[in-house]
Amino acid sequence: MKPLVLHGALLVVSAGLAYSVWNKDEAVPEKQQALVDVWSGSQASFTKLSFEGKTRKVRLESQKDAQGYYYVGSVDKEDAPPADPHAGVPGAPLKAPEPAKESKKETSRFVSVKAGETLVKSLAPLQALRAVGKVEPARNEEFGLDKPEGTLKVTIDGKEHVLIIGGTTPGGSERYAKYQNSGEVFAISGDIAQSLMFGDSRLPERDLHGFKNEDISKVRLEKGGKSRELVRVKDKNEGWGDPSNPTKQDETAGNWMSKLGRLRGSDFVEKPSKTLTPADAIVRVEYFNAGKSVGFVELYKLPAEKGNDYLAKTEWDRWYVKVPATTAEQIETDLASVLK
Repeated sequence: MKPLVLHGALLVVSAGLAYSVWNKDEAVPEKQQALVDVWSGSQASFTKLSFEGKTRKVRLESQKDAQGYYYVGSVDKEDAPPADPHAGVPGAPLKAPEPAKESKKETSRFVSVKAGETLVKSLAPLQALRAVGKVEPARNEEFGLDKPEGTLKVTIDGKEHVLIIGGTTPGGSERYAKYQNSGEVFAISGDIAQSLMFGDSRLPERDLHGFKNEDISKVRLEKGGKSRELVRVKDKNEGWGDPSNPTKQDETAGNWMSKLGRLRGSDFVEKPSKTLTPADAIVRVEYFNAGKSVGFVELYKLPAEKGNDYLAKTEWDRWYVKVPATTAEQIETDLASVLK
């Protein structure tokens, strides 16, 4: 009888352990836990934002055209003057005091598309990873709210929401933030703070187009009165040829298209030094996917203090944007051998 009782007890214990392990495996991972609503909104209801940090002032305003939403941004950046590397070093030679150096101030304006959309969608609506609740002033230092990183103001449906960005959470991937409208503190995604604190490098659009090069099946090149169409050679992603012989690859055209596809934007130019029209372009390229026009690029050259500046205008960037002169020069030089 005793062996049966013993085996029965062991069976109950084993079943209990198995049930607990099964339930543990079914626990909701932290990443899937419900988010906390801070305020509502949508990309369509977002109007503008401003962020004033320790060294940056960032502004972003919503715009919309036939291509969709894009954002016009500006950043006022102020960097502290370089410190004397010998200051405070024991035994360093004494020098006469130098005149105080001023901090370096810069202002840049730009267009943001992908990064701007990502930021706006993370703010309209704003959903926190967790709620901390109201914090007594004596605990501000604990959350980095005694010396905050900056103040964010977001306008949605005409209402302004104010968020004080504090310090990082113990894990370092999130940020504490105080919603000034309610006085509550939340833990929000660290990506929001990073995009604002380093807005001059993270927000400007670098791509010239929203489509991928491999999605394009045909292009039309135009310069002056000359034009030429190229079609992608089947099964050769970088191969291009004439529509009259679409299976034969034109190596010269393929190399030229590869250089064009590598162009990336740097500084935006809202108003060039002279009025530019498509007739002034070094070349205009129109892109097609399944017979439908999906975009274009116009390449321009303007004299600069040193050499020439090359500007690109596309359907995606809306404004003129500088592109690397070395690659643009090769595109200009090789154009004659492609546009024949």
